[in-house]
Amino acid sequence: MVHGISHPKMAFLVKRFTQKKLIDSKSLSQSELSRCLSTFDLTSLGIGGTLGAGVYVLTGEVARSIAGPSIVISFFIAALASVLCGLCYAEFGARVPKAGSAYIYSYVTVGELCAFVIGWNLFLEYVIGGSSVARAWSDYFDSILNDRIRNFTLSHIGQMDVAGLSHPDFLAFFLVLLVTFILSFGVKNTSRFNNLCTLINLFVIAFIICVGIYFSKVENWTRDFAPYGVSGVFSGAATCFYAFVGFDVIATSGEEARNPSRVIPISIVLSLGVCFLAYFGVSAVLTLMLPYDQLAERSALPEAFAIRGAPWAKYIITVGALCGLSASLIGGLFPLPRMLYAMASDGLIFKFLAKVHPKTEIPVIATVLSGVLAAFLALIFDLAALVEMMSIGTLLAYTIVALCVLLLRYQPGTVGIVKGEEDIFSTIEDNSVQGEYEKEDTRLINETNGPTLETAGRAALGIYCSLAVFFFTSIFVIWGGEALLKAQSWAILLAVVLSVLLIASIVLLVRQPQNKTPLPFKVPCVPAIPLLSIFINVFLILKLSYMTWIRFAVWMTIGLSIYIFYGLRHSVEGKRQSEEEGYVPLQQMDSKKNDQGE
Repeated sequence: MVHGISHPKMAFLVKRFTQKKLIDSKSLSQSELSRCLSTFDLTSLGIGGTLGAGVYVLTGEVARSIAGPSIVISFFIAALASVLCGLCYAEFGARVPKAGSAYIYSYVTVGELCAFVIGWNLFLEYVIGGSSVARAWSDYFDSILNDRIRNFTLSHIGQMDVAGLSHPDFLAFFLVLLVTFILSFGVKNTSRFNNLCTLINLFVIAFIICVGIYFSKVENWTRDFAPYGVSGVFSGAATCFYAFVGFDVIATSGEEARNPSRVIPISIVLSLGVCFLAYFGVSAVLTLMLPYDQLAERSALPEAFAIRGAPWAKYIITVGALCGLSASLIGGLFPLPRMLYAMASDGLIFKFLAKVHPKTEIPVIATVLSGVLAAFLALIFDLAALVEMMSIGTLLAYTIVALCVLLLRYQPGTVGIVKGEEDIFSTIEDNSVQGEYEKEDTRLINETNGPTLETAGRAALGIYCSLAVFFFTSIFVIWGGEALLKAQSWAILLAVVLSVLLIASIVLLVRQPQNKTPLPFKVPCVPAIPLLSIFINVFLILKLSYMTWIRFAVWMTIGLSIYIFYGLRHSVEGKRQSEEEGYVPLQQMDSKKNDQGE
C-alpha cells in the first residue's frame, strides 16, 4: 500500500512541476488592474528604472579603474547585450501582456516550478534593488551636507558590529516609505511623479553632455584610449551591463498598459536606446574633460566640472542625480507588488497578496508589505554585499525569457496574442465589444509547413544541448582560457569538442521548421539572437562570486519551502489540472494516507 500511494504522489509532483499556465488570448484584455499607461508612461518607467546611479556613480568608477576612455565601447557592448535581452522580452510582452514579466513567460512555456524559481528571484531583485537605491539616494544627499547625517547617527546610535549590517539609515527608511505612499495612490499618479523625475534627470544629462563638450580636450582620448587593454574593455562591459538592468519594469507593467502588445516592444526599445545615448554621452564627455586617471573616486562628474572652472554645475548635477535616483527607486519598487500579485493570483504564494483596491486598482496589500520590507532592509543592512545577488535573479530571468522565445518559435500552436487581436486593447476604455478574429489563415500556415510535435522535440533537444554547451564553454573560458591562449593540447582538444557539439546542436535546431503564426512583435534573426543572449547571460552568471551562490542557495531554500508546503496545494493551474485529468489533489492523498494508517 505504501508503494500504491507514493507512486501516484510522485506522478502528481512530476506533472505539477512541469504544469504550464494556459492562456486564453480573449481573456488577456480582462484585468482587475487599471489599463491606463501609454507608450510615453512605459518608456519613462523603463528609463527611470534604468538610468539612475549608473550615470552619476558607475561611469566615473569604470572609467578610472577598469576601462579608461574606452568605457564608451564598454557601454556599447553592454547596450548590445541588453538589446538582445530586450528584444526577447518585447516578443513575450506582445504575446502575453500580463503582470509578472519573466515569471508569467516561463509559466506558460517551461512550467510551474521554473516559474516559481524565476518569480521568487525577481522578488529578491526588486526588494534589494529598491533598498540599495534608497541607500544610494541617502548617501548622495548626505554628501552634499558633508556627511552630517551619517556622523550624527554614528555619534548618537553607533555602528552595528555585525557582518552585513551598517549604521541605521533613517533617511533611506523614510524615503522608501514615502515612495510606497506615492505608489499606493494608483498607477497613474505614480506614473506622473516618475515622468517628472525622469524628465528632470534627462534635462540634467543633456546639460552635462552639452556643457561637457565645451570643456572637452581630444588629447585625453588620443593619448591613451584603452589603458587597460581589450581585457579592460570587456571587464567594463560586464560591469556596465548591470547599468541597463531595470527595463523589465515595462514587461512587469504590461497588464496596466493600453494596447500592451504594441506599446511594450516600442517602450523597451526606446528606453534602452535613450539609456545607451545617455550613458555613452556622459562617459564620453567625462573622459574628454579630464584624463581618466585624474577622475575623483567619489562624485567624479561634479569634481570634473569644478576642476574645469564650473563648480556651480555641482548643484545642477545634484538635482539630476537625486531625481534620477528617485525614478530608479520607483522603478525598483513599482514592479515588486505586481510580481507578488501575479504569483498570488496563481496561488503559488499567499492569496491575500493578490487583493486589489477597488478605487486605486492596485494590489494594495502587496504594495504596502513590499514597501515596508524594502524600507527595513534599507534601514539596517549594508547592501554592498547583497547587491551582487540581484544579478542572479536578473540574469536567470533574461536566460529563461530567451529560452522561452526559442521553445515557442519551434512549437506547434500559439501562446498569447496573434497579430490583429492586439486591437482589442485600444478599445477597452471605450467599453467596446471584443470582436471575433479570424484565425483560419494562421491554422492553415501551421498545418502546411509549420512545426509538429516531432520537430518540436528535435528543436528542444538542440536548444537544451546548446544551453549545456554554453554552460561548459563559459566554465572553460573563465577557468581555462589562459591554457587555451598558451596552446596547451588539452585546452585545444576541449575547445574543438565544444565547438563541434555547438555546431551540431545549432544545425539540428535550424533544420527544424519555425512557427509561422503572425505575432504583434517577433524577435528577428531567430535562433541567433536568443542563443547569443543566452550565452552572454550564462557567462555572466558564472562570473559571480561563490558567496553569491551560497546566498542564492539559502534564498531558494526558503522559497522552495513556501512552494512545496503552500504553492503545491493552492495552485490555480494545479487544481484545474486535477479536475481535468482526474488526479487526486495532494491534500486528499495525505488524508487518504492518514485514514489508512500508513
